Amino acid sequence: MNSNATQPPSGRSVGLVPFLFGVTGRTELSGGVLTELLIDLGLTRSAARALIARMRTAGQLASSKRGREVDYRLAGNFARGFERIKAGSDRAATPWTGHFHALLYQVPEGQRAFRDLLRRHALFTGYGIMQPGVLISLTDLSPRLADVLAQCPSGASVRAGTIGLSVEDAAAVAYEAWDLATVGANYRRHISSLRAALASDASLPETAETLRAFTELSMLPLVDTLRDPGLPPELRPPDWPWGELVRLIEEVNARYWPPSIAYVQSKVTG
Repeated sequence: MNSNATQPPSGRSVGLVPFLFGVTGRTELSGGVLTELLIDLGLTRSAARALIARMRTAGQLASSKRGREVDYRLAGNFARGFERIKAGSDRAATPWTGHFHALLYQVPEGQRAFRDLLRRHALFTGYGIMQPGVLISLTDLSPRLADVLAQCPSGASVRAGTIGLSVEDAAAVAYEAWDLATVGANYRRHISSLRAALASDASLPETAETLRAFTELSMLPLVDTLRDPGLPPELRPPDWPWGELVRLIEEVNARYWPPSIAYVQSKVTG
């Protein structure tokens, strides 16, 4: 990932791009097809092109020339996040081994651009914030941050280590580090919305409207699955809603994906 890039595009529209890669099942999409599908999802042509350009500048998309066409693919930590989303229910909980892996960093205020870059990429990779200057994870994720860590400026430091805790303390730390109160509340809201959508037995046509409905229903829940650290049972809050959310996402996929992919394939191959 191009870690020297400017602040990556933010907001809902960025999530549309990996969603479209997921629907098509392709690792590359031409710029023309990607633009048309983004228009189907509600963007103007100029907004779609600007989004693609910003994501390329931010290192979230890589491109290659094919004749007069440009093909795009997801890149860097953005691509790795997409793979984590695709793993879904197949993501096994990480066993508790008695300690968290940690990154301990000190960054002078004058170099806070690096601090912000490190935190942003670390959170996207799966780290939680134990406290200022301490990032934790269940396994050593630092190799995924190699390109960012290589940019550590003079005067700043980032050190890897482990933090041993009892099960009770580890559960309390995890609850705060990954903000599981907010994550759980979001999951329950998604569960309510997905249940309501699945209550209808109406057949779905192979249209852009169905693709948009599929996007509205599933994109945010899928993105929010990245916020689940895959805690083992002894560290999870009681009645953690992850399993129910994944089950409902799979039901929505079973209903909406076939007509959506039929419509998308008509655009990809048309």
